[in-house]
Amino acid sequence: MDAFDLINTPLTGTKLIEASAGTGKTYTIAGLFVRLILEIRFKVEQILVVTYTKAATEELRGRIYRKLIQTRNGFDAGASEDSFVEKLIQQSTDRDEALRLLKDAIIDMDRASVFTIHGFCQRVLHENAFETGSLYDTELVPDPTALYLEVAEDFWRTHFYQAAPEFISYLLNQKKIDWPVFFYRLYQQVAAAELEITPNTEQPELKKLDSYRRLYRQVREQWPQIRTEISDLLKTASLKANIYGSFAPDKSTPEFSVRDLRVAAMVTAMDRFVGSNADSFPLFKGFEKFTATKVASSVKKNQPVPDHPFLHVCDRLFTVGIDLGVEMDAYLLFLKCDFFKFAQSQVDLRKKTSNIQFYDDLLLKVKRVLVAEAETGNQMLAAAIRQKYSAALVDEFQDTDTVQYHIFSQIFQKPPALLFMIGDPKQSIYSFRGADIFSYMDAAAGAKSRYTPVSYT
Repeated sequence: MDAFDLINTPLTGTKLIEASAGTGKTYTIAGLFVRLILEIRFKVEQILVVTYTKAATEELRGRIYRKLIQTRNGFDAGASEDSFVEKLIQQSTDRDEALRLLKDAIIDMDRASVFTIHGFCQRVLHENAFETGSLYDTELVPDPTALYLEVAEDFWRTHFYQAAPEFISYLLNQKKIDWPVFFYRLYQQVAAAELEITPNTEQPELKKLDSYRRLYRQVREQWPQIRTEISDLLKTASLKANIYGSFAPDKSTPEFSVRDLRVAAMVTAMDRFVGSNADSFPLFKGFEKFTATKVASSVKKNQPVPDHPFLHVCDRLFTVGIDLGVEMDAYLLFLKCDFFKFAQSQVDLRKKTSNIQFYDDLLLKVKRVLVAEAETGNQMLAAAIRQKYSAALVDEFQDTDTVQYHIFSQIFQKPPALLFMIGDPKQSIYSFRGADIFSYMDAAAGAKSRYTPVSYT
């Protein structure tokens, strides 16, 4: 990997500049813009500059404008304190022509093509309505939150209102998740990425549910009659203190032993468990201590094993409960995957019915047209964009996702187009900003040249 030379790096092909914050990325973009004006004699509107916020576009436009003025002043005076401009002056063979090009660029700066990625795609769709099949009267809605949340809530109502009470209880025990909001956020993460959702499974059955309910009924029916017996059994001295509590006085309430209080808490938990069908699943924490298996494994050496038929019912319920939990995990995974299919069809339908689109739809529309054209070999849209923009300078490239990279690569990685991608690879891991490290890796692999931070700041 070479160190980037803002003056001498050839203005050809696809190049990736890996530069961290503070290494002069904006300076580099402005410098490349000036070189494209002077050396290749591009018009300002032929140079596409893309960044990721509206505020950044205004700042970048201003920096480019000031660099053009600084360069013009340098050529006018014959020298400049800026090292980059000074070298341009020294290498120039026709300063009068350079001055003319710079003055024209400054005058035409209001026509400069500095956009956000969404702004660029919106313009492409508007200017190429025939090639893209775009509608002029579609309303552009900036925030999809309301629609996504509406779809998530409809999915929740459709799939969960009539679900088994045990499954609802299982869901409500998942770290107090607000499930409609959970599904909304799940879809929000992939809505614009066109990802393939896996696994693609059939709807699983809760085969253990009937067995679980039958055993639960046995526990619920038997418990009131044998509650005292089981309490006394769990206080048997043969059971290990580290599992069921010691017989030493409790520090806070010395009139009771640690065993007394621990067993009392267990009995109270069982009371709550059998008192409501709504909370019958999952098993409460500590239920295992009521099972014959746990009691038998907790007996001190050479001591008799306490036994009771109720413990064996609990044993079977505990085992079936584990199996049912596995089935519910699989069922929840299926619902998550099924939600994406539901959401995609419903979001598309409701957008069409309301005649609206979101910002990310602009990107997806352009990408889909480019993909379709690549498959047929009739690349009308890509050719039209290349005819308008001869070079692309992409700022903050580490924040590019797979859709955005596909757009840039399909259009500008074909000669004689020029593509400069400037970004910080260390920040390409930040998915919360929209970054996709795999897109960055693809870009790095596809670049003809890769450079380390710039030489001029």
